[in-house]
Amino acid sequence: MTHMPKVLVLDDDKNILLAFQDFLKGEGCAMAAVPAPKEALQEMEKEEFDLLITDLRLNMESGVTFIIHAKRLQPNTPIIVITGYPDTVSEAELKSYGADYLFLKPLELKELQQAVRSCLHHKD
Repeated sequence: MTHMPKVLVLDDDKNILLAFQDFLKGEGCAMAAVPAPKEALQEMEKEEFDLLITDLRLNMESGVTFIIHAKRLQPNTPIIVITGYPDTVSEAELKSYGADYLFLKPLELKELQQAVRSCLHHKD
């Protein structure tokens, strides 16, 4: 039996989580969906993930703070960041915190698909 990659998706928008569920299922991944950083960190304490996808702006909490905590818990887990606010933080700054990719909403599915495959292939 082959390993089904596990992806943790953090977004406070239920529609985004539903869209990721369909997208990741098509990529052969299992997905855990959480709406808040605290819940995501709790999941990461319980289980190892192959990939983390997070929104940058989460209600009033910073996605950057979450990325720093997530990298402490699982330093080898790749992170894809999505945002509708490109002026909040630069891609270079996010990469310095441990993110691997930054995508702007609305998402380009082909680019996201390539990034997901690249991150999961990197883990093999």
